[in-house]
Amino acid sequence: MIKKCILVLFFAVNFFKINGQNSMQFTNYVFNSFYLNPGAAGMLNKTVVQANVRSQYTSYSGTFDNGGSVINNVFSADMPLSKISGGLGIYFSSSNTSKVQNSQEIHISYSYHKKINNNVLGLGISGGLNNQKYFGENYRPRDENDPLIPNSNLNVSSPDLNIGAFLFNPNYQLGFSIRNILEPKYKFNNVTSSPVEKRKYILSGKIDFGVSYTLDLSPMFIIKSDLNSISTELGVLANYNQKYWGGINYRWQDAASILIGGNFLKNNIKVGYALDIVNFGVLAKSPTSHEIFLRYILNPPRIGKKSIIKTPRYNI
Repeated sequence: MIKKCILVLFFAVNFFKINGQNSMQFTNYVFNSFYLNPGAAGMLNKTVVQANVRSQYTSYSGTFDNGGSVINNVFSADMPLSKISGGLGIYFSSSNTSKVQNSQEIHISYSYHKKINNNVLGLGISGGLNNQKYFGENYRPRDENDPLIPNSNLNVSSPDLNIGAFLFNPNYQLGFSIRNILEPKYKFNNVTSSPVEKRKYILSGKIDFGVSYTLDLSPMFIIKSDLNSISTELGVLANYNQKYWGGINYRWQDAASILIGGNFLKNNIKVGYALDIVNFGVLAKSPTSHEIFLRYILNPPRIGKKSIIKTPRYNI
């Protein structure tokens, strides 16, 4: 079964030749499941506070017509609540994407947890506001009277929804989510724009192999698509003594990556770093991207029964 899954993933990498960045890019996706999938809210059975920062194409200097480097940030918090048979969470994200447009999101999530044999299935939904900032003075329209192009600085918002299913097992995790379900549209100059954020479909997963008493190997993948373009990634992590990890990742037609990190202060602090080395389209990009995340873990709120720790090996 495992061999079949691996073959399917490699087929997907070679079949889907089109690569598009359909959402904010994070190489540490395996440690960022809650942001990608509301079904993962509360799945660690701990209160988790996390910050992610990514500098994409670091030091790339854009021109008037071409954007430069991109800064992506996510701040999130989620926790289990047995009284509602699941978990709650909230995240705020921002993306400094160009000289003409920036994006922000704030969403609240709920996940219903259902135990199925040795698995826990989380069915989640998140709702909130997506915001776009347009810097009209930096636009250079072909038609000066085009109503679809802002002529001043604007700050507009639109509601949105995400849904997801996340399957947890001590030996593997698998998630599928749909983001930007409402395909937010933004109104300016009395005209409603076409969808700025297309609906996105994300499939991700990880499986853990115990190589020895102190060493685990974890192949991982993520596939993202808006049904017009696809981004596919494959990687593997080596975890030593459930404390330190290192690994590699490859994003099809973009970059190869190195990941390192560790757990500190009795595993209450988790810090990870990723370096992307761009190997596709290098003439239009800076050669490297850098990413770091910091996670702080607290005991969940005590409401009713004592929380059950599912497994100390769970690493997302």
